[in-house]
Amino acid sequence: MSRATRHSASRKGRRPAWHLVAAVVIAAGVRVMAAEPDDLPAPVFREGFSYKGAELCVRCHRSEQSAWCDTATSTAWRHDAHSRSHLALLSTNPRTRSMEEALGIKAAETTSCKACHTHPDAEPGPEEEIPEAENRFFHTGISCETCHGAGSSYLEPHLHTSWRFLSSAEKASHGMVDLRNPALKAENCLACHMGDAGTGRVVPHAAYAAGHPPLGAFEMEAASAALGPHWKRVWEKSDRIQELAADKGYQVEAASTAHRSLIGALVALRESALLVQKAAGPATARETLPSWPELSLYDCQACHHDLVLPSRRQQAGYGGLVPGRPGLVRWPRRLAEVAFSTAEMPTAADDILSPWVTSLNARPFGHRDDLRAPPGAGNALARVDAAIAALATVRRDASLPERQRQIAETLAAAGPRSGDLDSARPVAWVLAEVIQTAPGWTATDRAAVRARLETALDLRMPRPAEATAAAIPFWRTSLDAAAAYDPALAAEAFRLPPPQTPAPLPPR
Repeated sequence: MSRATRHSASRKGRRPAWHLVAAVVIAAGVRVMAAEPDDLPAPVFREGFSYKGAELCVRCHRSEQSAWCDTATSTAWRHDAHSRSHLALLSTNPRTRSMEEALGIKAAETTSCKACHTHPDAEPGPEEEIPEAENRFFHTGISCETCHGAGSSYLEPHLHTSWRFLSSAEKASHGMVDLRNPALKAENCLACHMGDAGTGRVVPHAAYAAGHPPLGAFEMEAASAALGPHWKRVWEKSDRIQELAADKGYQVEAASTAHRSLIGALVALRESALLVQKAAGPATARETLPSWPELSLYDCQACHHDLVLPSRRQQAGYGGLVPGRPGLVRWPRRLAEVAFSTAEMPTAADDILSPWVTSLNARPFGHRDDLRAPPGAGNALARVDAAIAALATVRRDASLPERQRQIAETLAAAGPRSGDLDSARPVAWVLAEVIQTAPGWTATDRAAVRARLETALDLRMPRPAEATAAAIPFWRTSLDAAAAYDPALAAEAFRLPPPQTPAPLPPR
């Protein structure tokens, strides 16, 4: 019997209250979505530059291009879940068809659906013959330029060696989003994986009520590893390239995977506040949402939780919120606190979010005008940006292994204080990675820690090979894991063995 099954059996007869809430919102929320399903403005994509099309990118990136580019670039992306994300918009998908019927929409024609599930309309389609079941709109899903930016200005320059080590700002001047920069990558990923009201990338509450899978905790490096990266870090490239990077003072990618993850956590904390702030913003931003308040911008568990005592929610605390007031998304906070500590700027995430909490305490969901520019918000966001800058300047030098060990110990201390599965998972994903190379533990210790974390927190990520009709959907297993979350078991999983002194592995 699985742990989830045992947990379910032990809870027999105790029906979660959120089932009752969900029944109500399906009736109330669906009408909101169905009223104006496609009256939203088209999302803004890289203004000022035009799209060249993924087929043009693949012409080079599907072949060996010296030490800079190899076949993995396009072959890995072709099997990436992003390249197939458009399939979720097809009415032949049973879940999509059910949602379309409930909401009175066509997913392939609805801006808020298209914003995250496919490439911009302005991107050229392929020249090759397309199967009758598809069309030009559906061919490439999330394409090269969807994430990297419209290529009209950088297509030619980026073929030259001199392009490689330009700053992120210099690349941005040509329309490229420098995804080797972890802060920019996190912003890019979170626009869909958390939401961005400014560009229409918001899953409305009504869509969740109609069956859209929930957006859970997101950690960009763990997600990237699970998908199968179609790139190599500079420190994974040839010695010659690494020497050239050092000569140019190239420091864009952060010192290690762990440092990239911590930068991503700080961006997630910032975006959790800006998600609501943008939605409450001036008219151009407000038009991206059909109603106010849009419930999906807030912490889902504020309403969808079991009405039981003792309560894990009470034990975890409310972050300054008046009990009963829906707050901001919670899951980025614990990992962000590890990031602040690692940046030598120890800060409570709740303190950073206090300007928004003040408005949310005034009344449920906050006053829209107050949330547009909460007093103190600028200073709070500046503290986040300062911590990001501090982590970005850490050098990949002889001190890095010891830094990795310190990060591992800080993560292990933070994990048991997470309070819920979604908050604990990002911490666990990063610890499971950094423990593999941090000095102080044997290979046996490392394997044991990772195994405990995977068991207690169900760290599985969706992989292309698992995307079959017979497979249990990843979001469904995530909900099962949330229901089965055991704080005591999680706390034990985060416990590190006493450190020893084996030779450290090269940090990743």
